[in-house]
Amino acid sequence: MGFAGQLKLLWGSILDIVPSLPTHRARKTPLDASASAAAAAANSCLPCILLNSDPEIGSRRNNTTAVGQRRDNLTIEASFCYAPPPLPSNLFVHCPGVAFPCGSIIVSTSDDLFLFRIPVAVEPPPESIGFVDCDYADCDYIIYRSGRSPSLTRLPNPKANFYDDTVGLLSRAGGLFTVAALIARSSTKFTLHRFDSEAGNWSMNTVSLDAPPKPYPRRIPMNALRLNHHMTTTVIAFGGSKSGTMGWVDLYSGILLYDLFPEDQERPPMLRGLRHMRLPLPMDLGKSVTELGCPKSIRGIASVVKDGKPCLRLAGLQIVEQRLPHDDMETNMPCYRVDNWAITTWSNTMVDSDYSSDNWQEDFTVWAPDIIISDAVRSELLASGLLHRKPSEEGEEMVELALQNLVVSEPTPSLNGDEEVVYLMARPKYFHPKGWALAIDIKNHTLLDVAEFGTAKAGMFSDVTYRPSAISKYI
Repeated sequence: MGFAGQLKLLWGSILDIVPSLPTHRARKTPLDASASAAAAAANSCLPCILLNSDPEIGSRRNNTTAVGQRRDNLTIEASFCYAPPPLPSNLFVHCPGVAFPCGSIIVSTSDDLFLFRIPVAVEPPPESIGFVDCDYADCDYIIYRSGRSPSLTRLPNPKANFYDDTVGLLSRAGGLFTVAALIARSSTKFTLHRFDSEAGNWSMNTVSLDAPPKPYPRRIPMNALRLNHHMTTTVIAFGGSKSGTMGWVDLYSGILLYDLFPEDQERPPMLRGLRHMRLPLPMDLGKSVTELGCPKSIRGIASVVKDGKPCLRLAGLQIVEQRLPHDDMETNMPCYRVDNWAITTWSNTMVDSDYSSDNWQEDFTVWAPDIIISDAVRSELLASGLLHRKPSEEGEEMVELALQNLVVSEPTPSLNGDEEVVYLMARPKYFHPKGWALAIDIKNHTLLDVAEFGTAKAGMFSDVTYRPSAISKYI
């Protein structure tokens, strides 16, 4: 992985579907406030959407709009404009009466809920803000609940030193929910920060690993010693609301699984505490001389239900690239040439087993040149301009790219357990502000669709990112 992965490391340390309704290519523009009730009802059957992680500032009142109050008693309004993937679904956050509205961040999603964080400021936001500049104590944490009567619930500020990547959300039966963050104090001891809706306040306790992580099946090279340390990059809820198991995922080294409600689980005591589950090693381990960067650019994980059973799905990218001797004159960043890439997927249905680390099954691998593209999708791909890269240095002409030459990142398994679809974010070059989402049927080696997803906002380390969500089933 090249320099882009290294930069991402800095920032990162910042369904039942109606059979006649196609999951992809169903609509070419996101639904907005003027969308008909019939269209909204049809799209609400979508088992999965791609949620833009960077909400828009502004009002888009529709049947998804919920209204609440910030800590300063000012009104806050949240609305959805949603669409079938790979089109983006966007959250709009509006704070009427606020002189200097700030952008919000989606922290976590779970079934009919999502948690977002919004700064409460009285001064204009800086033109660019770095990860370390964010003061979480000055933010409101708000739960959006979808449904016939959408609502907003503001949580007490946790006043704790944890980052968004360590926070998970669990939607529970009876309209209850739990928010939890796990912070490492040592390699075996962790602090669990927890908010249960029925209690209405944050609690904190120490949890310890029941057993040390299983050793790797092979020697780890010196440039991959990062694999020996757990650094949470995302949080998942495994098995849905009935399970109560949350997993803090390091997309390289493994998952820390914890049962938030062990008294409700019919599991042996050895599987009720904090336990570690290994992930498959990166496919290109040992082939690169560079240090491992942030795994979020080349790996993604999802908790789904497949054939009625909970299942974890992992997707990983292998990228064949070369660093060019010049910087790009369009982005002013290091220039790379991508020669090829491949996606590999794994699955695991044995998370409740003491042998879960050994039960990963490699499902599919597809290289970009082997991906089938229909004439209709190829036309859209060409019309998007994604395959036309602007010159990277003086005297160079416009370059036409093949699919395997695209800069791709963020492989994300679909939350629909009945399909083998992986989403990718694609750009014509590294650090390009625009991102396009690709939907790839990994089983049948087919590019299903492509859609422009968004443009990065101005600011340090700004990027276009997405997260899968099943909230469309509840709207």
